[in-house]
Amino acid sequence: MTDFDAIVVGAGVGGSSAAIKLAQMGKQVLLLDRGQPIGSKNLSGGVLWGNDLAEILPNWQDEAPIERFVLNKKVGFLSEKDATVIDMHFNDWNSRPYNGSIVLRAKFDEWLANQAKEAGVTVLDGITVDQLLLEADKVVGIQSSNDTVKAPVTIIMDGANSRLTLKAGLRKEKNMSESKSKFMLGLKDVLALDHDKIEQRFALTGRQGVAGEFVLGNIPSNVKAGGFFYTNYDSISIGVVVHLDSLSPEDRTYRILEMFKSHPYIERLIQDGEGIANLKEYGAKLIPEAGYNMMPKLYGDGFLVGGDAAGFVFSNGLVIQGMNYAIKSGILAAEATSQALDKSDPTKTSLKLYQKLLENSYVLKDLKKFKDVTKMTKNKNLFKVYPGAINDGFKHAMTEKGEPKQRLYKTLLQSFKQRGAGMFTLLKDGLRGGTKL
Repeated sequence: MTDFDAIVVGAGVGGSSAAIKLAQMGKQVLLLDRGQPIGSKNLSGGVLWGNDLAEILPNWQDEAPIERFVLNKKVGFLSEKDATVIDMHFNDWNSRPYNGSIVLRAKFDEWLANQAKEAGVTVLDGITVDQLLLEADKVVGIQSSNDTVKAPVTIIMDGANSRLTLKAGLRKEKNMSESKSKFMLGLKDVLALDHDKIEQRFALTGRQGVAGEFVLGNIPSNVKAGGFFYTNYDSISIGVVVHLDSLSPEDRTYRILEMFKSHPYIERLIQDGEGIANLKEYGAKLIPEAGYNMMPKLYGDGFLVGGDAAGFVFSNGLVIQGMNYAIKSGILAAEATSQALDKSDPTKTSLKLYQKLLENSYVLKDLKKFKDVTKMTKNKNLFKVYPGAINDGFKHAMTEKGEPKQRLYKTLLQSFKQRGAGMFTLLKDGLRGGTKL
């Protein structure tokens, strides 16, 4: 006897998407989340890229609690006091379907879980799933405290620090301490800022928004970190992403965030939003970094794994995407589950369709193509040499001193050399990074 056709563990964007798709295909689904309410434990930088949700909710960009839509994208390099920033404005992003939706997960995930309820999904919050329920080495449900719930298929979407995949031995590492090199740590503040000030400061109207990502060269010691900010309706999300294996016992992550916020380029953007009185939200989150190289077993007898729990995150130092991969993997997991249930064969023989669907989608194509990107993103020069060299070079080239000017490339090469990166270092790093972008 089973209680449901499928159980989905984790009501993030991927888990809720899987549950909605299954319900739309006529399946009885249980969606569980340990947050109470749903969304209270979920965190991200803030941009949901793409339009995958339209596959299950065609009008989501009109109905969901979206803060703003990205019109302006900034990427840059910060050194001690200077910044070189590429400012991109793509007018096509200002029309439907919007390319990037800035969201606050506490609001957005709760809304998405409510869409699952409306689709007929049984949704329970405040539930911690302790382990998978096994019978003859086949997953047949879940166990929470002394309660068990059975279903032919369980979809594991319990986040980056996936206790279920660890306990079930689906990952290469046996505990989180063995996998520091595979994760980053994200920290974020949400700072209250008047709606009109945001629009004046960033030259926005209506629901237009700005997304900014930066390589941080202003952090002392060996810390390797990036920074981000996103404009919400009446607040700004601002945070850092730190390579876990670059932290020493003496480093304090909250200080890294404060160093980013106090940089002259960033400080002026969040002016009037500083101070404890304006702090609306603070949180931290593990972020899978190794992508394709850290994926657990994605399917087996009675189970599938997706989203952050599967390592479905892409990062190249300036761009981090994960919510879109979670949503797409959730939808594909639902399709594979539905077909297996229709054949009354919830074994790995049928569920391997999930792997095939992922391989044919952009999810695994992206992750496989960029599987070695950490060779670039973990390069110490990216953080400790290049931001300062880029800023010094452009500053020197553009500062008028009444002296003869030289070609820009010579000025930049001199700047890199002064920072400790000669021609051979640039060539080596260029070859290393050129194939990763």
